[in-house]
Parts: sequence; structure tokens; C-alpha cells
Amino acid sequence: MKKLIVLLLIAFAATITGCDAPVRERADKETEVYMVYTDWAESVALTYLAQVLLEKHLGYDVITRLTDVETVFADVAAGRADVFMDAWVPDTHGPFLEQYKGEFEDLGPNYHHARTGLVVPGYMPVESIPGLRDLYEDPIAGIDTGAGIMRNTIKALYVYDLDNELMVLSDPEMADKLREAIRRREHIVATGWTPHWLMYRFDLKFLDDPLEIYLKEEKIHTIARKGFAEDMPRAAELLKRIVMSQQDINSLLYMIHRSEDPLDGVHEWITENQSIVNRWIRGLAPEREKIM
Repeated sequence: MKKLIVLLLIAFAATITGCDAPVRERADKETEVYMVYTDWAESVALTYLAQVLLEKHLGYDVITRLTDVETVFADVAAGRADVFMDAWVPDTHGPFLEQYKGEFEDLGPNYHHARTGLVVPGYMPVESIPGLRDLYEDPIAGIDTGAGIMRNTIKALYVYDLDNELMVLSDPEMADKLREAIRRREHIVATGWTPHWLMYRFDLKFLDDPLEIYLKEEKIHTIARKGFAEDMPRAAELLKRIVMSQQDINSLLYMIHRSEDPLDGVHEWITENQSIVNRWIRGLAPEREKIM
């Protein structure tokens, strides 16, 4: 167990010091917004929602790029990307926020009630993380190594003296394992967070965390490269206005999850929530050229 924790800590440390993945240089176009995101459910949802609104209503060209969280922060801080809409404040992405402090613009929170922790199906007879010690010996289904929830889970395994291995999976892979275990009514523990469609599709519960390794509530912020608000004030103002309630984001996540194409889910959500969208985009449409 100690060897596993050391290896995972080394891997996590390596991810926040750099990444060799190829990065597209941001084009200097007044109408082009370059957004980066991860494969986490809420990151996909928030990014695609902003993409549709920026393109359809504000006249911007939006480029999106899927990558890992460490590359996201590095690219925004270096100005290679314009926007990331899934920065968890203050704890989950704390190391990245500290590493790149002062190197990006914070456009404010887009969601106020985020939470991370270890989750289990409601039928499992356990209520707290220490209770896993005598009940669950199998691996815990995690997500990608660089995620803040993995850093906290490594710490939780050590502090609570648990011998479980921690699996490194993508968000979809973790979701598939959890869904299959629930179908078979088997015991399973996963790294979980809200907002996420899993938390509303299945009867899941966060395990009590008496030592408070995970914060009970965080905020999700939209961050941008330095100078973005000055270069693209209409785009920045829209992103500042996109603040979602629990009902808003849960319905968006569900519509995207049940759609083959995430953009179809976004368009469905926009159609059903036009009053919210109208409030966000009011006064931001590009001016029409006058014909003499």
C-alpha cells in the first residue's frame, strides 16, 4: 500500500510540473475563442454550453480542445488557450491555482455547490470512510492521475490506513464500472463529485469524512488568460453571467448524458431554458453594420 501511494504521488507531482502533449498555439483573431476542457462530465457540459452561446448569439468562432487538467492550467496561464470553465476552488485544484497564481484572470464562479469525496451505492452497509476498513478490500475506482480528487484520495487512503488500491481511469471508465457494479448489486467505491449525472441517475451517497480530507463544498470558477476580458469584452461578460443553479446544471448534465452528441443535449437544454439564456446574452449581440 505504501509503495502504491508513493508511486501515485510521484505520478501526480510529475503532472503538475509539465506535460509534453502537443499544444495548438492560440490564433490572434478578435473573433476566435479557444477553450480547453477535460473529460469530466461538468467540464464537457459547461464548455459546450458556452461554445453554443458564443457562436450562435455573440458571433464568435469557438475552438475546443480536450486535454488533461495539468495541461489546461499551463495553457491558460501561458496564453495558449483562452478559457477553462471547470476550475475547482479552493481545494481540488489548489496546487494548480497556487502554481499559476497571478497568471490568469478569474471570471468568477459558475456553480456554487460542488463537492468531492468517496461515494458508494446506497445499498452498501457503510456510512464513513473508516468503515471501509472492515468491509471493502477491492480497488477504488478513480479518475485520471492529475485530478485533485485523486490527490485527496491518496491522502485519505494513507490517513485512514486503508489498503485498497486506487485505479486510474477516465471519467467515462469510472462511470461504467460504477454503473455495472450497481446493475449487479455489487459493492464498489469510487471517487465521486457533484455536479455529475451519476449522482442523479443512481442512489449514491458520499461517505462521511471525519478528518475532512475532502471539503464539503467548493465552487467551480471560469478562468481565462491574462488580457482576455480586455481583448474580448463581450465574450468575457457572457462567461461571467453564466452562473448555474443545481437544477440548471443537473438538467444540462442529464440531457447531455442521454444524447449521442453532447451538442444535441446542449441545444435541447437551451430550448427548454430560453428565459435563462436570454438573461445571459442580453445586450451582448454584435452590432450590425449600417448600410448607407
